[in-house]
Amino acid sequence: MAETGGRVRRGRGERGTAIITASVLLFALTAGGILYLTRDVNRGVTNRSAAQSIAFQAARAGAQQIDVGSLRGPRTDERAADVAIDADAAEAEVRSIGDRLLSAYGLDGSISDPVVDGDAVTVSVTVIDEYGEQTASATVRAQTGP
Repeated sequence: MAETGGRVRRGRGERGTAIITASVLLFALTAGGILYLTRDVNRGVTNRSAAQSIAFQAARAGAQQIDVGSLRGPRTDERAADVAIDADAAEAEVRSIGDRLLSAYGLDGSISDPVVDGDAVTVSVTVIDEYGEQTASATVRAQTGP
């Protein structure tokens, strides 16, 4: 405070430090929030992508467990594309591949029971971390070559 002629004059030496301090704090908090959201969103996208990849690979492995008996026998035009999947072998392979891939990715998660419907295998994978869980599913159809 400066005294001039018996009167006290307040804030005359202040040159905007409060505005600058507030601006710096606002910028720092905004930058911190953006960094936090970027990391959080990036982790969610990465986990979603990993879950989708694991689900597809596990379903593909399950769809490769063909019941050989369904491929043998007389072929007719109606039966040319019939392929049956061994449900027990498919489930075991889905679990094996899914668990190995979750471990390889370094993720915690779970593999749903695969659904075998004729020539298709559907698998759902859930990846869990401290920010939540991401779930993805994939369906793969077994096909015969030409």
